Parts: sequence; C-alpha cells; structure tokens
Amino acid sequence: MKHSPYWLKALVVVLPASLAPLAALAGASSDTNRVDAMALYNRGAAVVQNTRDIELEAGGQTVGWPLAGRLRADTVWLEGEGVRLTGLSTDAGDNDGQGLLASRIGQSVTLLRDNDAGDARSREATLVGINGDTLLVRIDDRIERLTGDSPWRVAWPADTDNGDRLQLDLDADKAGKQALTAIYQIDGPSWQASYTGRFDAKAGQLELASMAVIDNSGGARLAADKAWLVAGDVARSGGNAPAPMMMARSEAKQSDAGAPEASGDSYRYALDNGLDVAAGGTRAVSIMAPQTFEAERSYRVENSLYSVSRDGERSHAQIRLAFENTADVPLPAGVVRIYDSAGSAQLMGENRIDDTPKKAPVTLTLGTAFDLTSERRLVEDRKTGEKNTGENEQRRTIEIKLYNASADTATVNVIEHLPQGASVESAEPETMDEAPANTAQWQIDVPANGDKTLRYTATWSN
Repeated sequence: MKHSPYWLKALVVVLPASLAPLAALAGASSDTNRVDAMALYNRGAAVVQNTRDIELEAGGQTVGWPLAGRLRADTVWLEGEGVRLTGLSTDAGDNDGQGLLASRIGQSVTLLRDNDAGDARSREATLVGINGDTLLVRIDDRIERLTGDSPWRVAWPADTDNGDRLQLDLDADKAGKQALTAIYQIDGPSWQASYTGRFDAKAGQLELASMAVIDNSGGARLAADKAWLVAGDVARSGGNAPAPMMMARSEAKQSDAGAPEASGDSYRYALDNGLDVAAGGTRAVSIMAPQTFEAERSYRVENSLYSVSRDGERSHAQIRLAFENTADVPLPAGVVRIYDSAGSAQLMGENRIDDTPKKAPVTLTLGTAFDLTSERRLVEDRKTGEKNTGENEQRRTIEIKLYNASADTATVNVIEHLPQGASVESAEPETMDEAPANTAQWQIDVPANGDKTLRYTATWSN
C-alpha cells in the first residue's frame, strides 16, 4: 500500500471534523457528520436519513447539505412541507486529502515544523502546484519543492472549507425556518453475520452465538443515532445498492436487541447504541441472543454413476452437521464456525449459510473425516440390445467398500447420482425407499475398526 507523504498526513490535523474521510484518519470524535438514522444492507451499500432545520427563502434557491459517505446522486429524496427538490450537484468526495489540497492551489497555506526541542516553527506560503507527492510552494520571491520526505506540514484555516458537499436546488412556497429530511444511498459499507458454535455430540446439541461484522470501506465515518442492519436480497439497479426506498422515521420505535423486525420482505436488526465506525474500520456487534438447537452429525459419501474407474478410487467421507432453525428468529447469511466439545481447542470446521427463515433446515459441511474412507470401483459395464435400433440399454455395476478406522461404529450416508430414467436393478444392501429422483441412497453402519461393502447394479436406456 502506498503511504501518504508526511506533509499530507500532517494536513489532517487542521481540517474540520465535518470532512469525514480525513477526520476519521486523525481519530476525530466530533459528531458534525452524525446523522439521524442509517440502514446497512448485507449485500452492500447503505441508506442514510437526516433531518436539518434550514432557513429558507421563498422561491428557488440552493442550500448545502453534508454527506455521510460516497453519494449515489440518483437516490436522493427530499421531504419538507411546501418544498420541492428541483436539482442537485455534488463533488466526488475525497478519501485521502489530495482533492482538498488541490482545491487550495493559488491560495495561502501555512508550513509547520517542530524542531528537536519541541518548539514549533511556521512559514507563510502560497500553494502553486501539485505533482504526485511533490508540492510546489511560493515563499517570498522563490519557489520551493516539498517532497514526501519533507519535515514540513501543510495547514490552512479550517473555517475556509465547506463540509456541505451536496448542493440541493429547492423551490419553497414560503420563507422561514423549515425542517427538511433527506434520504439517500451511499456506496461502500456492508455487513455480514458471523456465527460461532459449539457442538456436543453426546447431548446432540449445538450452541450458536451470532455477531454482525460491519465493514466500512466507504471512505467516510459511519455515525448515526439510530441504525439497523438489513438482511435479505433487495433488488438493485446499476450497482451494489438497495433500490430507493423510504426508511422508517427516526422517531420510530427500535426493535429490542435480539428481536429482528420484519420490514417488507427483509428483516432489520436494530443496534441499541446507534452506529459509529471509522472510515476503513471494522466493528462487530451482537445482533441476537445465543441459541441452542437439536443437531446431528453425520457422514456422507457422494458420487456420480458416470464417475468411476476399474482401478478404484479412495476418498474420505464428508462431515455434516444438520439442525432446524427452531429459534424464534431468522438467521441472516454468514459464515458459521463450529467447535467440538469432545476436545479442547478443537475446530470441527467452517461453512457458510444463506438467509435462513424460522423453521428452515440447515446443513453444514464441515470437512472430511480422517478415519472414514471409501473405495469405489467399476465391476461391470456393458450394453445390451440390437445394433442400429437405437434401443440400447446400459448396465453398470459398482462396488463401494467403506472403511472405519475409529474406535466407534459410524453411520455413513451413501448417495449415488444416476442418469435420467435409470433404475437400480439390484443392490446389497437394499436402497432406501425415499431417495430423491435419479438418486440411489443407503444408510450403512460401519463397525469400529472394520469395513462394509455395498454393491449395486443400475440400468438405463441410451
């Protein structure tokens, strides 16, 4: 990553806090850019809502409005009694100070330097130009170059900078102070659920705790008095952002922690203390109370009838953990990490779940079992039927030998995917009755330190 030159880093300390990207880098704590309400979407982007009292004139006029991130200009909605939005303009924003500095070309700046004794020195100059990391400044009757290695810092009065990066063209019915509410979308911020669980095989229970991890890559501090995390796939147009929609008014009642509220076809998780994440920062917050589920660990060997050789292929069984979302809350999409209570500091594996409604089943694939393996080989493969009749029948026999090197009996689910219209002519042991279409399925107990052999024959027409 390219580091900002010394003079550009130092520039941050004298800028107004309303310039959120720079203020956040400096660790500013001002609430100038704090908004009333914000909703972050787990697919990316955010909806911002803020109300300000503006002194208006009757008729057409332009007013400034601060922004809380990278604006999508076509998403602005303005609400006010007798006030209409007739147009708007905005700058591109500035995430590293270069844009702010470029706007100062031709104007006076102050060069600051601290000596070894801690005494500050300063010089007045005029910013003449910028070439990459090099500044050209005029001091008296000469031009000087300041590079990234220069000990001088560049500063100017904070009150000369305007934080109202959005300019709204309005038409008001009457003059006077008016409360205006702006709703708009910003790019960059996103969040996802992160789950950590502990599985007790003897009790058949899974304890699951959830957090929301907020990633603020939008280049500006996220700060809101009230905030929600929205789970669900909201339609987008022209980018990673939710379709324009009205947020709930900021005075609306928040959900209790751990009790998400349905909002249209999505769910909203309220953050009790609002939101405050520095530009480029990450924050994790709890979004629901820990939940306990009845869960079952199983082992799975899955293959296709087409994929087999006479030489035999050896593979490890998949580890799966299945449970039903019996909690009274939906589970938003995210990564699930499961620890095994049978051993200290023991990870079973990680997997990702999609948005999961209440009562919906969840199956996690957590890796492969070291001691459970299978060897699969082609025993017979032949065609029957008259030549040139187009009615050839394919017949294939496959043998699967399951090995269990552990000290406990293991139940293994064997799934074989069959061609369209195929049927199992014979099998030992017999197939399960309720297998999905074009699938043969077995549930086989493999003894401890032992093995078990499965053989079946399938036929189908070519």
